[in-house]
Amino acid sequence: MKSLILSSCLLLTLPGVAFGETHKDVQAALDYQLRENTCSKPKVIASNTSASAPAQAAGSASFFVGTGTAEVTEVDSYTRRRQERKESRWRSCVAEYKANLLNDMEELKSSARHGITQAQANTILTNMAMIQEVYLTTDGVLEQPEEVENSEKSDN
Repeated sequence: MKSLILSSCLLLTLPGVAFGETHKDVQAALDYQLRENTCSKPKVIASNTSASAPAQAAGSASFFVGTGTAEVTEVDSYTRRRQERKESRWRSCVAEYKANLLNDMEELKSSARHGITQAQANTILTNMAMIQEVYLTTDGVLEQPEEVENSEKSDN
């Protein structure tokens, strides 16, 4: 009797497994591909000249230590505001991209309600981990494996 009740509950909770067909939401979750990030990071505007701290005599007191005079650049206010607007647009684009990733993650999570096997669950969890990894980056872009290998080789 207990096994009959258990098996009937199993059939009710796992319809995709019981009938051997995959629900369209589950199939979409299994076939999930990470969205392409179309946000292009603005290039940093570098000045042609940079000022450095003035030279001082050896015996004189150093008045310029820690004042940051070595990092003064000659970028006009128009260029600086234009750069700030580009960065602002880029940040909002990345925020929108990440919001879409969270929506994708919610869809992947909700696909499990249709009943999935352990192998399907592992695939969906892998996709969710990939989304999480991209979401936690500052610019919404994962480092490519070749770049990681090259950086490890250059460190050694």
